[in-house]
Amino acid sequence: MAYNINWSAEFETGIDIIDDQHKRIFEYLNEIDRAIAHKSVPEIERVIKAIIDYSISHNTFEESLMEKAGYPLLEAHHQVHERFKERAYSYGARFERGEDPIRLAREVRSDIGLWLTNHIKRDDKHYVSDVKRSLEGSFVSRMLAKFFD
Repeated sequence: MAYNINWSAEFETGIDIIDDQHKRIFEYLNEIDRAIAHKSVPEIERVIKAIIDYSISHNTFEESLMEKAGYPLLEAHHQVHERFKERAYSYGARFERGEDPIRLAREVRSDIGLWLTNHIKRDDKHYVSDVKRSLEGSFVSRMLAKFFD
């Protein structure tokens, strides 16, 4: 692969549930690497579908936290997520149309990997203080702490 995509401290938001979800997407990217290395078309298909579904549901969850926090740039962030969703769904459609799965998996890995790393560092960092303030002492925060303790 052209570049390594691994989780590191530079991607931390300090919001555990968001960081855990981001880490899972990084894990999917590594699963794509392994599927490509094994030339396993069934595994490529499984991982491409999984990363698309998971990433889109993560974005929806992230937006729900921003909405609850009254984040003023929610609509702009939502539009970025919508453009990502369109691109992600197009990958699934291309796979269904029979495009070369190895080439498509490499493209998915590269595109989603670059998008994710840039999005976390550039866009997600902006909502952190609003969402953290909203979560402190909230029911969601207490339930997450209870669930993960």
